[in-house]
This record gives sequence, structure tokens and C-alpha cells, in this order.
Amino acid sequence: MRILLFITMLSSCTINSHKINIEDIESYHARGLANAQLTEYKKAIADFNIVIQLDPEYVIAYYNRALAYYGLGKYQKSLEDFDKSIILKPNLSDAYANRANVYFNMKQYGQALIDYNRAIELNPLDTKSRNNIGRLYKILQEN
Repeated sequence: MRILLFITMLSSCTINSHKINIEDIESYHARGLANAQLTEYKKAIADFNIVIQLDPEYVIAYYNRALAYYGLGKYQKSLEDFDKSIILKPNLSDAYANRANVYFNMKQYGQALIDYNRAIELNPLDTKSRNNIGRLYKILQEN
């Protein structure tokens, strides 16, 4: 299974007519990514929570928080954040692929298959999702 972290850069942001300090958002997001890379998932989640408080439309913060929840085995929370990522950015193929990984681990193979196929539809070069579909079919054949 794969886990991808995304980094985005913003130049300016206004929320509810208030200017948000972009450096704060980027700093918390970067620290969250660093904590996730160090498998300090609880710290990463805390940083991504701040990013989301500062900018509720910051798609990649939801996506990366979902990965951190996944790392902690908190699959339901991970699904919620992947869902939010997909709502905010419906063509984010990696969100579908990683949400499929969560479903796979929850043994919800039908949902996993749907998401792997959607990930491939959005990114035909996604060989990992294709491989995971093969693994999924093998498990289904064994049961």
C-alpha cells in the first residue's frame, strides 16, 4: 500500500474577510508533514488541525491528516478526512487510492474496489492501485 504526502504553497488567503497569515498555515502544514514523516502521527494531526482551523478549505491538510489517522489505525477518522478531501477536490486520485487502502484494511473490499477503480480512472498510470486490485481479487478468491 502507498501513502503519499502532499505539500502546497499559497501566496495569499482571505477567510471571512480576514487576512490569514499564510506563513502560519504553511509553517504548521510543513511541521505536520515533518511529524508524519517521523511517524509522530498525533503531533502531525495537531498541526493539521490548526491548518484546517485557519483555512477550512485547505484540501491537502485534510488529506494528510487522513494519512496520519491511517498511520494510527483510526480508520473511521481517516475515511472522514479522505471524504472531505474528495468533496473539496473531486479529481484528487491519491485520495481515492488511499481511501481504498483504508477500506481494504477494514475488509470492505467492495468499497475498496470502487475507489481503486476511480483512482485509476483519474490517473491511468496508477500502477499501485492496479496492483492492489490484484491483491484484492486474490483475497476474494481465497475466501
